[in-house]
Amino acid sequence: MYEQLHDYLDNFVKLDDEAANEIEANFVKRKFPKNSFLAIEGEITKETHFLVKGCCRFFHIKNRRAITHWFSFENTFTTALRSFTTQTPSNEYIQAIEDCTVLSLSYQDLMKMYDKHKQWERLGRLVMEDFSRLMLDRVTALHTLTAKQRYIMILESEPRIIQRIPLNLISSYLGISSETLSRVRSDIRG
Repeated sequence: MYEQLHDYLDNFVKLDDEAANEIEANFVKRKFPKNSFLAIEGEITKETHFLVKGCCRFFHIKNRRAITHWFSFENTFTTALRSFTTQTPSNEYIQAIEDCTVLSLSYQDLMKMYDKHKQWERLGRLVMEDFSRLMLDRVTALHTLTAKQRYIMILESEPRIIQRIPLNLISSYLGISSETLSRVRSDIRG
């Protein structure tokens, strides 16, 4: 389990032994059953989670409707980012769509790791830059692509969404109705 996290982090920075030892010392193994919450609107998010197994959806409530705006899968960090980094109440929910196994790290422990190891500080910046690029791609797609183009984009870039996420959540994620999603899928198959 820890090896999976080591492999992920090695994509950004190869930690020296002392910095790498912080992983086993500070990340805690946890399980979140399907439909449980990793973050709740209005509560301060005190942990970030490396997703070892499972997937989660990020959503907010608007006019009593859940609007899905992100999914996370294995080998990514999952947290209500604004809440976690500012230690203020979350404006979103994160819910396990499947049973999830994670390695959790508290905000306080991360700050200590940043202070103690320059490599962890650099690693945090690089992980955030990578996530920022993904978010920018998502926002740009929502504003510039048609529903069909957005669906094709997730087919090509993140097929796990199509394979593992219920259709009603996919339509919410794409910003389209279930009927439009059905037409798009039919059009692509045809």
